[in-house]
Amino acid sequence: GMVLTVVVAVLTSLALVGTQGVLATHQPADKVVASGSKLAVVGPGDEVPILTATLRSTNVSDLILGVSLECAILTQLTTGPNAVDGVDQALAQGKVLVWVEIDGQIVPINSVGGESQPGDESDKVTFCDREYQRKVSDNEDPADGQDTEEDYIRTKAANAFNWIHLNVGRGVHEIVVKATLTERVEGAAVAEALIGNRTLVVEPAKLANDATV
Repeated sequence: GMVLTVVVAVLTSLALVGTQGVLATHQPADKVVASGSKLAVVGPGDEVPILTATLRSTNVSDLILGVSLECAILTQLTTGPNAVDGVDQALAQGKVLVWVEIDGQIVPINSVGGESQPGDESDKVTFCDREYQRKVSDNEDPADGQDTEEDYIRTKAANAFNWIHLNVGRGVHEIVVKATLTERVEGAAVAEALIGNRTLVVEPAKLANDATV
């Protein structure tokens, strides 16, 4: 199909294909802002900005930040022909981590007592992750080698997560959604992580003074 063709075409690039945003050129004050993109991002392994938005706030406010995206993992394993002493194994893993930064600081998942402190690595959310491993052994006597076995698996789903940032100050704020798409392989294997269609919606709100999230 068309989607499979796109995935296969980008497998060799392992790079950012593009980030196309839908974003107003002005910053209306205290309004919901949103951005979106259809261009694919394919496992570069480093931090990649996948969505951006600009918010102008005239008052101190709380922000609800919702990120939704299509996440795909591809794995392929081959075992048998590379057996050593009758044993062959292969592993393929793809993983997508996503987080939000406001003015260069990671938005935390947990905020206590009406304040949000800068987040860290633990505030990055796994949107998809698959690890596929297979080991084959020749247990026949006498050993006659391994037949070849090859598997190809690709999954795609839309996932979402909401972050809450409390007491964001007045002024213009740059909001960036970032991701890392990583692959790990051992033996005769292929792994790929991909982000497809995606949206960011930022909604100013006024939560309770003692809000804990």
